Order: sequence, then C-alpha cells, then structure tokens
Amino acid sequence: MLLLTIGLMSPIRGEEITPEQVKFFETKIRPVLIRECYGCHSNESGNVRGGLRLDSRELTHIGGGSGPAVVPGDLEESLLYNAIIHEDFVMPPKRKLPQDVIDDFREWIEMGAPDPRVNETVEVRSSISEEDIDQAKANFWAYQPPIKHSAPSVKNTAWPRSDVDRFVLAKLEEEGLSPTEDAESYKVLRRLCFDLVGLPPTPDQIEHFAERWKSDPDAAVAYVVDRLLEMDQFGERWGRHWLDVVRYAESTGREVNQTYPHAWRYRDFVIDSMNADKPFDQFVQQQIAGDLMPAKTDEEWAENLVATTFLAIGPKNLNEQNRVQFAADLVDEQIDATTRVFLGASVACARCHDHKFDAIPQTDYYALVGIFSNMTTYFGNPPSEYGTITNAQTRQSSSLMVLPVSDPNPYDKRYTAEELQDLRDQMQEKQRELLTVRRGAVGPNDNAATAQRTRLRLLNEMSALSAKLAVVDKNGNPRSYCMGVQERKKPSDARLLVRGEIDQPAQDVARGFPQVLCSVQPEIERDESGRLELARWIGSDDNTLTARVMVNRIWQNLIGRGIVSSADDFGITGQPPSHPELLDHLAVQFVESDWSIKTMVRTIATSRVYRMGTAYDRSSHEADPDNALLWRANPRRLDAEAIRDAMLSISGEIDFERPRGSEVAKAGFTRVTGGVLGNPREKARQAIQEATRSRGTMRRGMQRGRRNSMSEDILRKVTGQLDQEDAKCRSVYLTIVRDEEPRCLSVFDFADSSTIIGTRETSNTANQALYMMNNRFVIQQSEAFADRVIRERKTPNDQLQYAFLLAFGRPPTSSERSAAAAFIREFAPTTSYRSRGEDTINALCQSLFASAEFRYLD
Repeated sequence: MLLLTIGLMSPIRGEEITPEQVKFFETKIRPVLIRECYGCHSNESGNVRGGLRLDSRELTHIGGGSGPAVVPGDLEESLLYNAIIHEDFVMPPKRKLPQDVIDDFREWIEMGAPDPRVNETVEVRSSISEEDIDQAKANFWAYQPPIKHSAPSVKNTAWPRSDVDRFVLAKLEEEGLSPTEDAESYKVLRRLCFDLVGLPPTPDQIEHFAERWKSDPDAAVAYVVDRLLEMDQFGERWGRHWLDVVRYAESTGREVNQTYPHAWRYRDFVIDSMNADKPFDQFVQQQIAGDLMPAKTDEEWAENLVATTFLAIGPKNLNEQNRVQFAADLVDEQIDATTRVFLGASVACARCHDHKFDAIPQTDYYALVGIFSNMTTYFGNPPSEYGTITNAQTRQSSSLMVLPVSDPNPYDKRYTAEELQDLRDQMQEKQRELLTVRRGAVGPNDNAATAQRTRLRLLNEMSALSAKLAVVDKNGNPRSYCMGVQERKKPSDARLLVRGEIDQPAQDVARGFPQVLCSVQPEIERDESGRLELARWIGSDDNTLTARVMVNRIWQNLIGRGIVSSADDFGITGQPPSHPELLDHLAVQFVESDWSIKTMVRTIATSRVYRMGTAYDRSSHEADPDNALLWRANPRRLDAEAIRDAMLSISGEIDFERPRGSEVAKAGFTRVTGGVLGNPREKARQAIQEATRSRGTMRRGMQRGRRNSMSEDILRKVTGQLDQEDAKCRSVYLTIVRDEEPRCLSVFDFADSSTIIGTRETSNTANQALYMMNNRFVIQQSEAFADRVIRERKTPNDQLQYAFLLAFGRPPTSSERSAAAAFIREFAPTTSYRSRGEDTINALCQSLFASAEFRYLD
C-alpha cells in the first residue's frame, strides 16, 4: 500500500549524530551500500540507474525517478527498504540480502537514518549588498512607513464630501480637470447594492432611496451603506473577493485532480469573518499561524485551525514522484501566496537566484523556507486504521487535522457495527489480494502487465475503502476534520539550493524575514520556527505594506481600479500609486479603525468620488485616457457571481440560506475526472438506477411536455455534476473544483483558482452572448422572472414597467416601450399585445437578462 504523511521525521544532520550512530552506520550500513549498491547508483561508477544516487546523504534522501530512497523514520516510504525486502522493487536483482542485514537497515531508518556522509558545502554569495537593501528602504515608496497626510486644499470647496474627495479633486485640479456630474440616483443605488452585497436593489429599496435622495443625497447614501453593511450578504460578497486572492478551490488541480472535502470550512470562516468585521490584522495572523495562537475555548481553537487552510489549499502536483521535490514546491507555493496576498511582494522569485528587480537576495527566500518547512501541511484524506492509503495515480498525499469540537462533514455517513465490519472485511480481503500479487502468485496465463493492472485496481479500491473508514471512529460515528497546518517539534534552518535544485544544497540560512521589508529583523528563538513571529509582523501596525495592500484591494473593488493598479505587486516592477498621499492616508486610517474593513468600505462608498457618473468628456480623456486621476466613474461589467445571483434574485428563486458543505463535501475524498466527482462509469450506473426507480416521476414529467429524454437526463446528471445548474444558493457557495469551474462562472471570467487573482480579467465575448441565449439555467430563470412579473402585476403596462424596474432598477423609456411592443409583435404575430402568450413574456424577460445594461454597472 502507498502511505505518506508529509514531514514525519526530519533527517538527522551530521552535527546531531551521536558516536554510537556513526559506528552503526559505518559498520553495518555503509559497507553494504558500497558492496551492493554503488556499482549502479553512485557518481564514481558513472552508472546512475533510475536517476538514483546513494553515495551521499542528501542524494539518498532525494532519491531518483521513483521517489526518495530513504525517508527518515518511515519504512513504507523508504524505497530502498522496499527494494531490499523485494516488495515494490527487487534489489539486488538476483538475490535477497540476509535477514540480519535487512534488520539493520530497518533499525537504521527507524532511528532517523543517521548518516555522517557530508558533502563539502558550497556557499552562494548574493549580488545584493546590505547597501542595496538600505537604499531600497530609504528610496522606494512601498518600503517607507505610511504617513497620514492632511487633506489638501481645493478650489472647488463645494464638491468634496470627505478627505477622500479632497485628495482626488486636488490631483484633478493640478491637471486642469474637473470631476463629472453625479450619477442618477438609481444608478448610485444599483452600484451600492452590487458593490456591497452583490445583489440588485429591490423595488422597495429603489422607491425609498429615490425619496431620500430628493431631500439629501448624502444622507440617502449613508443610510443605504449602513443598512447594506449589516446584511449577511455583505460577508458573502466580500468573502468572495478574498477567496479570489487566496486561490480558494476544493481540489488540487493539475494531473491528478484530487478533492478537498473540507475546504468549505475555510470558505465559511472567511464569510463569517467579513460579516463580523473581524480586525484584519487578526484575520491575517489566524491564516498564517492560527495553530500557534492562544485560544480560550475549543470553538476559538477550531476556528484558528480552520483559518490555516489558507496555507494548505493551494494547487498541488500529487503526481510528483520525488517527496523532497514535492515538499520544496509546496513550501514555495505557500511563500508565494503569503507574500503576495498580504504584502504585495513576489518573494518567491528569489527561489533560484537573487530577485531580478527588488532588493531580495536568494538567502531571504531560504530564510522564509526555514520558517515554512518546519510545519506539516494537512490537505488530503484522513488516515483510517489502515493508514493513509492513496490511489494508484496519487504519489503524494497527506492526512487531515482533527477538530477539537464535534462538527462533522454534513455528508459523512454513520455506519452500523455490521456495516463497519463489512468494510473492514473488504479491506482485509483487498490486502490479501495485493500481497498475493506482490509475491508474484498470479494465474498461469497472467503476465506482468496483467499483474500491474491488478495491483493498480486493488490500490484504487483500497483507497476508496480507506476513505470510507477514515471519516468515522471505531463506533462508526463521523469524526470532525479540517485542512490546515501544524508546527513540528524540532525546528531547523533550511539550506539554500543552488539554482533552486534540490540535489544542489549550499549553506544553511538562518530563519528570518525579507530584509528590505523590515526596519528591524525580529528575533526568532532557537526552539521556535518563527511562523508566529512572521504572522504577528505581517499583521502589525508597523508593517509598511499590509495595510496599504488591503486598502488598495478595497478601493479597487469599489472604484473599479486600484490606487496601485498592480494589486498583487507593490515592488519595483509594479505600478506606482496614482494618489500616493491618499493611499497612505487611508492605510493609516485603516489601522486606526482597528483594521476595520467595514469602516474602510463606508469611508469610500460615502465619498463624492464613489457616486460620480460615467459620462465621457473628450478633453479629460485626452489628458488622462486611463482615468487614473478619476475624473469620472469607471463603467464596470458585473462579475460572474453577481450576474448569476442577480438572475436568481430578480426571478425570486434565490435561496439565502447558507448550504452546509458542498458537492465536494458530499462526494468525499475522490478524484475529479471529466467534470465528475469519482468514477464516471460508476456515476452513470447510479444515475441509471435512480432513473429506473423514478420511472413514474419521469412518466408524469413527460406527460407535462418535458423535452429531455431519459438518456439525456442521465447524461446531464453525470457529465454536468459540477455545473450545478439547478442550485439556487448564492454563487459563493457553488462548488469550485480546479479546472472544472461551473459554466455560469467560467464564461464570465471567473478567477483562476490555481493562482492569486487580485484583479479579474473582464472580457466581452460571443460565448457570453450564446450562454445568455441558450443556457438551461438562464432559460429557467427567465421563465421564473416572467412568472413573477405576471403574478405580481396584472396589466401589460405595469408588467413591462415592473420587468424593467427589476432588471435595471428603473422604468422603461418611451422608446423602450415601443421597442418592447415591436418585439412582442415580431415574436408572436398571431397574438395581440394584451393577450400575448407565456412564451412571449418569457422571451422578453430573457432579452432583458441578455442586455448589456443588465450586465454592466454604469
């Protein structure tokens, strides 16, 4: 069986080996390696088979094409041991070593594989000097502490409503520009509702806002902002913004796309944090080092553990054969996410060499590696009583963390004693079959290829059984798990890798933080990894970047363009801020507000800048074609979630109750293949059985005129499992599987969940128009929209006006009324305007959904 827990026991370094261990290695291990292995697996022989070298400690741990030869403390993962016992490999090829020699190797690996063979250490010198770092600190704006500047004086004193307005207007006046007129009231309300809660305004909200606007626009905006900030939908909207940045998804992606059945816990944690207006500095620290933070209750401790899912949820190449390479890539992804998400700094660029542009030497990268490599990352299938068994395609896997509270996955099954015993019996039978195959006891007509296929089948079946047994305790009751990280007991520094290659280690690098970002390098105790100190430093008032980066993200989500347009890159290659004094002013204000995201949203949303119109002015455009100085509002297309949620809201079918878990949580730990969770053939078989059981229901449906045949319905259930077209929940709760995002999201430029997305791309393509014309979900919502209009308004004029009010937040113009009448005449020429058929108004409502005004914020 294949077993793996990332980071079991660190290899014993040369300086930590006792004299007794040296003697054991030199008398019982090295002679055997020289006599039996060096002939094929050493550098001096010139014959390195399978890429495996056993003539140095580092190369023995790294291994060859099949994985590490020795994993200290882990016999199952040590391929050298598996080879000498003739399990998965047969070495030496023609005979088996004596049992006492095998026992020596077993003892050696279990004691931590002490190995005194130390290669001469190469020292890599950086081309970035201390003087270069000091100059960058002194001269580059992002590395200097933000200052709360006083708002500048302006000529047009009647226009500003806040300091935000004064900073923007002062810049415009310097260039001889003027801000455009305010947008119309319904446009401002629509903008506020979509920006703050991701939903269109209701007719009642439109009516009340219009009345307040007439008497006092400032008070009207402030009132709506306060009401929207109190709604649970605020956390769902702004939580989704954060999930974009932290590359949230429910699977590993890449070649072997394995599910994350407990990723939804992190999604809910983010949404709840936004609704509670959790101080952002605490939010930061929980995600980087929640497992190390003090907790007063088990519930608080559980929340801290779930928060560290941030470090575990990234994409992973589970097909990577080499354990050391996998661990190095995992740490690299965690460093990249942490530094870019919170600091807007691409420190991971220094993995292979000094940073090409920023003053970040390669040693700074490996100083962070020392911090992150001293934790265990939990992301996969929990271990059953048989260990963590992966399928045949997955060469790297992990366990999960047990929560200190009872909160099982809602779809985890409870087993009776009989069911539990049956699973155990099946597992034992598979183990016996696998042992038979490994011993070569196959049928007389079977060849090696048949034996290999049998072995792979058995491993996959054992993995499925292990996944079922792992989620329950010995009594068959579901356990509560989460993804995340945990500290290891004995922290150690990392070794710099020449050109980032795992087989070319250089000098040790002391754990620490990027020098150019620190005024003073924090001290890290010898018995601590430094991760908690890193979290506290990143989420501190003294950090020069964290507040700036987050304020810029908030500004971008409300205004449409960041003050720094490169939201994830505040380095030399990023864009300079268009309003540096305003950015600093808001950053300091953010910290002073106890890092309150809602306070910052309120500050920006109640400004005069926010409610400017989008009217085009030729002279202003020629002076500032990118609108960097904000002489008008930026027209914006709604993002994918807002488009889908708006259709559900307008049709009246939206379900505001939070669903617990997701489709992935329901499927459990399994592989994603062709948009299907699990085995597609098995899913098809289950769908056919379900259809057979519900023949009566299908027959009644066909009598009502259903067009889908039985085979089409089965095909949709199987192949469209992840499209979730029938779901009525908010889009933030849809299952997000890497490389298999729901069609309703992917067609409208949904964030790539395999990377950090601070700014989504926005396109206008034919696929989007075709989706709005032909997709089943759009047609369903158009019909529900029409039903609502007919149900709630009785006369044709009232129905038309109501439809426009729901879709656009305004009544139709006279020309639109004429166009609607012409559309109805052309669509159904045999019916009058007053007696038009249901299909006609369905088509009219769908045309409103398909219009540009529905998809854009003006």
